[in-house]
Order: sequence, then structure tokens, then C-alpha cells
Amino acid sequence: MSTNLKASSTSGKKPGRTAQKRAPAKKTGKAWEGTSLRDEVVAYRKDRILQAACDAFYEHGYHDCTVDMIAERLSGSKAIVYYYFSDKHSILYEIYRRALDEAQALIRKAAADNDGPSAKLAAIARSYATWVIDNTRVVGVYWREVQSLSSEARAAVAAEQKKIDDFIAQVIREGEAGGTFQVSDVQTTSRAITGMITFTYTWWRGDKRLSREDAAESYAQMALRLAGSPA
Repeated sequence: MSTNLKASSTSGKKPGRTAQKRAPAKKTGKAWEGTSLRDEVVAYRKDRILQAACDAFYEHGYHDCTVDMIAERLSGSKAIVYYYFSDKHSILYEIYRRALDEAQALIRKAAADNDGPSAKLAAIARSYATWVIDNTRVVGVYWREVQSLSSEARAAVAAEQKKIDDFIAQVIREGEAGGTFQVSDVQTTSRAITGMITFTYTWWRGDKRLSREDAAESYAQMALRLAGSPA
């Protein structure tokens, strides 16, 4: 919104209302408070849209889900969805992008917080399993809807997924070099570990079979065995 206020002078012009001066925005760190608040609101609204879309995609499938259906879950109109996302595909791709960012970050942190290949691999498996259990719908959409992505988006997703496999493969190679692990094919072993953990979304239903912690620990032990190390 533009304003065209002029300050009054003593040149004989009839004085109008004096515009109230605003206090300058306070700067906190590198961001202005106003900008930070706006960014938080935008992030919150995007998060809500993505959560609603993820639930709708999981329950109805991407192709059968409409933007109207997503908006209904937000108790609003589809205009709010289109304000933040250009189309349904951009929402789906953002779900993939965020999932990959989160998975990569937690796997790297698990490795960084532990010493030695065995401890690193076990921690990665626990951390990733816990994340999958806590995000079964996101993971479900991730694996069911990959063909719904454009060819460019699929290529980008595959490249980011490979970073996860390559990182775990590197941990296994470190173990091989030190005599801790022994596998016939490092890359296949890495993919087997992520694959078995990922598909927890197909059977996890609360803690009816295993508690969240027990499931994560079971995967840690299985990952070590797959890498050729005794549990």
C-alpha cells in the first residue's frame, strides 16, 4: 500500500493531522523483527497446507485428490492454497523435498554424534526408523506417488535419495576398511538398510507389535547384521 503524506510547514498552509511517527523496527540478529514475524506466519501456513495435502494424498491418492479437498481440511477456500503454491504438483514436490531434507539431516547428525562405524550405522538406523515411524503418512506418499512427479522432479528426488544411500555406504566402507564390516556389495547393502526401514510405514500401527523404541532398536541390530557385524 502506498502513502502520499506530506509534513505540514509554517508557510501559511492550513495544517492537517500530524502523522504519527513509527518507531524504527528493532533488529534481532540478521533479520528485522517484522520480516521474521511475517516469515513465521508464512512458514506456519505452508506447514498446515502441506500437512492437509499429505493426509489427503495418503487417503485418496494424488490423482483423485483435488485442491478443493485440501482446502476443506483447512476450513478455507482453495484461494489460500494457491496463494502459497502454484499448483497441486508443487505441493507434492515440496512434500518430497522436505522429507529428503529432514532424512538427510537426521542421518548425518546420527553419524556425527557417534564414533566408529558400528555405532554410527546403528545410530543411523535408529534415527531413521524413528523418523519413519513418526511420519508414516509422509513416507507413504513418498513411495506411492513418485510416478506422479514430473520427470524433472523425479530426477531431483532420485539424486537426493542417492545422497542418503551414498552416505550410509560410506559408513559401511569405513567399517570394511577397519575390519568391522564385511559385505559383498556396499551400495546394495546400503539400499537394503534404508529400504527395509522405509517400508515400516506399511505395517506400523501404533505400538501394537513393537514399541517405537523397540522397533528402532530392532532395525539398528538388523542393519549391523546386514553389514556383516554381529549384533
